[in-house]
Amino acid sequence: MKFWIDENIPKDIRKALVQAGHTIQRCPTGTKDLVILQAALEAKAVLITRDQDFKRHVFIEKRPCAGIIWLRPVPMRRLEGIAGKLFHLLEVQPHILSTSFITLTLDEIEIIPLDPKDPFMQGKSV
Repeated sequence: MKFWIDENIPKDIRKALVQAGHTIQRCPTGTKDLVILQAALEAKAVLITRDQDFKRHVFIEKRPCAGIIWLRPVPMRRLEGIAGKLFHLLEVQPHILSTSFITLTLDEIEIIPLDPKDPFMQGKSV
């Protein structure tokens, strides 16, 4: 799978994605959110970020994307837990990544379809 990695994603997660066989592109430090969003869309890559502004860009400003995974910030000592949830999601539901805005926390996974008419898992928390 192709991912566009925001600058705020820890190196350990980036390395693990590559080791798992995924293709990643990383934006240069200081790249503006809308540039990242457009680059990921053009590359048909799912964006992985820790920046909550992308939720506003997609749902309020109605900007298109190729799927977003928003990793809610956690203390570095708990990073392994959120990474585990990310990799579990990649294993069990890869088909929804490019059509959803996914929020990962240590406690839950919220999946919101990008197409409001999509009945599949409408705002479902896993």
